[in-house]
Amino acid sequence: MTTSNPPPTSNHTIALPDGTTHRYHLRGLSNTNDIDQWTTFCSSIFSYKPNPPPPSYFARHFHNDPKKDAALVRVLVYCPTSTGSGSVDCDEEEKKNGEIVASVRIFRRTLSLGTCGDNCGGVSSVIEAGGIGEVCTSPNHQRRGLSKILLKDALSIMQSTMTCSFLHASPDFRTVYSKVGCYESVVSHWSVTSVYLNQLTTIDLNSDWILRRAEFPKDTTQLHALHQKYSEEKFITVT
Repeated sequence: MTTSNPPPTSNHTIALPDGTTHRYHLRGLSNTNDIDQWTTFCSSIFSYKPNPPPPSYFARHFHNDPKKDAALVRVLVYCPTSTGSGSVDCDEEEKKNGEIVASVRIFRRTLSLGTCGDNCGGVSSVIEAGGIGEVCTSPNHQRRGLSKILLKDALSIMQSTMTCSFLHASPDFRTVYSKVGCYESVVSHWSVTSVYLNQLTTIDLNSDWILRRAEFPKDTTQLHALHQKYSEEKFITVT
């Protein structure tokens, strides 16, 4: 899926305390080479984790999203040739093939608000929503306000095309998102249940129920119908 009217691009000049200026070009991804470079970039930024995600993780995350939109992966490309040249624009080659140094991804989602009751035939009410993820900046370009530029760009896009936006963030970053996007932080409560895989194939001959592993794509249709009936119609859910 691609946006029929891609979000606008823009150029940004950052002046540092040492007197140097650096230029960046903000745009969305546009082709396979772009996506490959972006997945490699994201992987390098999160390489500090105990189990660092490889580029293939971000590639699967993108390509397996049924509402994926390359134009909504917003990146800042560094323009070293234009930096310090007195030009206010980036070189065309740098705009297209320059090094990605910061990223924010906008996710398109449908937010189900549950059924509207008998007054409208019990139809589930849905709205278009946006999510933010894969926010990262190269260590060589941090503390220059690049994430702030990208977040403001992402919020502008969502405000013009979606009803609401949401994100999950660690406590360390809540202040940043609150200042830039006026997000209100709430605490998420999770329950963890142990599942023993060796018990999933156990059949109790005295029971009408059988517990087994889901099989895909065989069970997809039934699981979708189950989710619609017991989740989308009763609770606020994200799809």
